[in-house]
Amino acid sequence: MGTERIGDGGAAEAARRAAEAARRAAEEAARRAAEAARKAAEAAAKQAAEAARKVAEAQKNKSTFEPAGAKNKLNLDGKSAPSTSLFSENSKDSKVNCLDKAADFVSKSSPELQGRSDLVFLKDSRPGAEGQSGHVVVRQGERVLDPSNGKSYEDMPAYLKEQPHYSEAGTIPGTSAAKIFSTEAGSPERTQALADANVSPELQKMMVADYPADIGGAPNPVTTEPYETKIPGQAGPVSVEFSDTLEKDVKKEDGYVTVSINAETSVSASGTVEFTKAKVGVGASVEGSVEAGKTMTYEVKMKEADYEKLKRGEIAPPHPLNAETIPDGTSVKMEQGQFAGYGLDVGLSYHAAELGISGDVKSGKGMSIEVSRDGDKLSMTAGPTEFIENNGKVSLGVGPVSVSMGRSDTLKEYKLRTAEFDLSNPDGKKAYDAFAKDGRMPEKEGPGVANTLRFDKINYESTGGKVGIDVGPFSIESDGTTNTGEYLITHHPDGTKSMTSDITYGGDHPDVTIEQKYGTDGKLIPGSEKFAMKFDTKDDNARELLVYSYTGDSAKAKAARENDKPITLNLTASDIQEMQRRSGIQAENGGHMGINVLLTDYDGKPNDPLMAVRNMACSPAYNEYKLAESYFGLFQDGDKKPLPGELVIG
Repeated sequence: MGTERIGDGGAAEAARRAAEAARRAAEEAARRAAEAARKAAEAAAKQAAEAARKVAEAQKNKSTFEPAGAKNKLNLDGKSAPSTSLFSENSKDSKVNCLDKAADFVSKSSPELQGRSDLVFLKDSRPGAEGQSGHVVVRQGERVLDPSNGKSYEDMPAYLKEQPHYSEAGTIPGTSAAKIFSTEAGSPERTQALADANVSPELQKMMVADYPADIGGAPNPVTTEPYETKIPGQAGPVSVEFSDTLEKDVKKEDGYVTVSINAETSVSASGTVEFTKAKVGVGASVEGSVEAGKTMTYEVKMKEADYEKLKRGEIAPPHPLNAETIPDGTSVKMEQGQFAGYGLDVGLSYHAAELGISGDVKSGKGMSIEVSRDGDKLSMTAGPTEFIENNGKVSLGVGPVSVSMGRSDTLKEYKLRTAEFDLSNPDGKKAYDAFAKDGRMPEKEGPGVANTLRFDKINYESTGGKVGIDVGPFSIESDGTTNTGEYLITHHPDGTKSMTSDITYGGDHPDVTIEQKYGTDGKLIPGSEKFAMKFDTKDDNARELLVYSYTGDSAKAKAARENDKPITLNLTASDIQEMQRRSGIQAENGGHMGINVLLTDYDGKPNDPLMAVRNMACSPAYNEYKLAESYFGLFQDGDKKPLPGELVIG
């Protein structure tokens, strides 16, 4: 039994040892296999790294272009702009290449201009450049713009003729390009934008890196390329172009922009003048006589907001013969000679002769026409070019006409015609369209047509033998000071006339403006006179007395002492008669004669209102302070009741 136990124990030990040997053999095999795999991986990695190094070294020493075709190595911040693609281009970084320029161009364009634009990608066929560096230009219709240098070409063949190493690789609409460049370069958003625009994978990967010829900003899209727009009532479109220096030279003042428009024109079968092309610029006037029926040059003053709309193509260029194109608040100035050859000659020549401005019409001389719009009202003035260019205005409002008109320019003499058309009235619109075809301004008022007036302005020194007016009471000298005067005669459509006289007596005396109306029989219409006495005194006491006498407001009177603006008294004939009544009572009550001596004749009878005003303005014994003091006496003696009339400060 002992022998069997020993034998059993030996077998178990042998089995254990065999199992241990097997385990150790397996571990050693696994270790050797892992070591072999590690060494194989290291060898493979080393081999790949060496291969990559050799490729990089070879690429580093490889020339990108042929020596004859070296690129313009423009540096910004000491570094050349790298090649980029639609996916990787950051249009907001400091490294500028052609794709940056194109991106800048479309980002500054209006939606309308973006809709007319395409980005055209060009492959470079020069040896060494294939697939490494292309170029991008902008195409609008047929025309091609290279944003890198601002040069424009008639079409793509013209561009490729100058750059034969390029060929088209693909295009992207301007609206899509704007959306793509608005996303972050290399971002998921950029990937999505490219997908939304259906940009092919080849175009997405295409590298472009031609450098711009200068480091300036991209060309202004609204002043670079012509665009077409519609003109109301015109069958065909008009091509609008902006001068290269427009943004630098344009005149902007008080919210308005003044530009010149030079338009190529044609005459339609119906006789209307149509635009085929219009260039917007500054000072683009035509010297001398223009070629009839071919071009028009005129000046436009418009609100800045409308000017921006014009640049964006949202409105048509203002057309002087098309009321629908003239925005509210806009004025158009144009010389008579610019209308020649359009069928308007007879009507324009008639008015030029009528106004004494006939003869050879050349730039800067003769007659001009201004059309201005205020709401539905379109006002027209025809007269000397100098009057129009000096912003002479015809204003028919409260008080004598010449307060707002006669002193608005430096011309001693002129003749004008005016008319006002109500565009909301079909007859008013029809009347303006009639002028646009025959050049005759309406001479009679009617539905939709008002203020059909003719004006004659005459200087006092040249009244002898002219228009037969009698200036008798004004041709008087006092204290060695000769009065001067300007007379504005308004001819009304019904045959009546108005005469407005501006009289300056010199020295410390108020200036006087007098308006009188005459019937068809040439006689003064009773009660039609209006008078304006303008006090320009700087004497604080005179100003206070004057304001207090006509307002009864002590606070306003004291405030007038601190204000140096002129003070004007607007008086009617009945106002003068009331002053005469109160001055007579003052004298009868035992007071000093005062101002009553100026308002009455030697027999104590009231003077004619015109003569009374003339005496107050020119009497050597009554300067501006003495008059103010006398008015204050009337005010005090009349229980401080303000004197009759309207007082205006400023």
